[in-house]
Amino acid sequence: MAAKKKAATVTEPEKVESLFSKEQLLAAKRFQDRKDIVNAILSPDKQYTVNAVEEMIEKYMKGQVK
Repeated sequence: MAAKKKAATVTEPEKVESLFSKEQLLAAKRFQDRKDIVNAILSPDKQYTVNAVEEMIEKYMKGQVK
């Protein structure tokens, strides 16, 4: 009988996302069109990843108007 061979698993290095301050994100070209929203939803004493900010903007935009 042939022995089963385990497939070699190649682990990819984890992607480390950089953290940015509110001021850095406001100055970024990526958020120039949504500067007012970024200014409203981010706290000045925290740091955020770009993906986290984009998710927060999406959630804010989908929120209901009171």
